[in-house]
Amino acid sequence: MLSVSGSVEKIELVDVGRDLIRQSPNTPNFLNNLIDLIVDALEISGSINVFDKTRSIIGTASELYKNNHVPVAVLIVVFSVVVPLVKALILMALLLPFNSRIRLALMWFSNNASKWSMVDVFVIAIFVAFLAGNGMQDSGGLVQFTAELGQGFWYFLGYCLVAIVGTQVLNASIQDKHNHA
Repeated sequence: MLSVSGSVEKIELVDVGRDLIRQSPNTPNFLNNLIDLIVDALEISGSINVFDKTRSIIGTASELYKNNHVPVAVLIVVFSVVVPLVKALILMALLLPFNSRIRLALMWFSNNASKWSMVDVFVIAIFVAFLAGNGMQDSGGLVQFTAELGQGFWYFLGYCLVAIVGTQVLNASIQDKHNHA
């Protein structure tokens, strides 16, 4: 769903170390000069990966469960996986040739299930996290973060759009058939 990584330029780490030694009140001057000579002679390049996390909804729920946050893990799975899956199955069932009474009942259930679905909220939260991760690049900090949206995000977003449009179209179709019956 979302990958965030952070890296530090090696030269920046060396500069931080040099500054820490210089700022220490117990460091003699000759040692500061010696450190400057040694560090300036080194050719330091490249970066070190200090943070790399890829998250999915199920992976996040699993990690919460393992860390004894069972109620939160269960809520995430129920409201972001189970409810949307049930709603998607109901919307697909509405494509079958049921009589109008069953179709109205399925539509009612789908509309009420939508109120409990948190998929759209998760899509927005993931996108905000993505923007925040990329926004930290410009913060001027020691660690440079990058964020990347994974395939799961796009599938999730696609589900949200299809569910919204599908519900509206099917709702209008059922209401139209019900009014003409």
